[in-house]
Amino acid sequence: MAVLNLINLKIRDTDTILFEGIVDRISSFNEVGPFDIYPMHANFISIISKSISIYKYHKLINTFIIDKAVMKNMKDKCIIFIGIESLLVKEETEVQKEL
Repeated sequence: MAVLNLINLKIRDTDTILFEGIVDRISSFNEVGPFDIYPMHANFISIISKSISIYKYHKLINTFIIDKAVMKNMKDKCIIFIGIESLLVKEETEVQKEL
């Protein structure tokens, strides 16, 4: 019997974990266009936008509508940080206070 490879996915924002689980596909968009991550995908980091669609057992189980996020995929472990623009605004505000 063949072993099925899956992806361990965690999606979080600045405060909470929005999704954590095992999936067989992740779909999103980056500056090049739409893309999918399947098990054994190449390792990479990317800024993503528009949406994140999550599939389990080859069926869509959830979609998150986003502005921007950072995705890190490495060895079938993927973590997505949503809300990076709010972190940047906070950082810029703190820098302005120091000036």
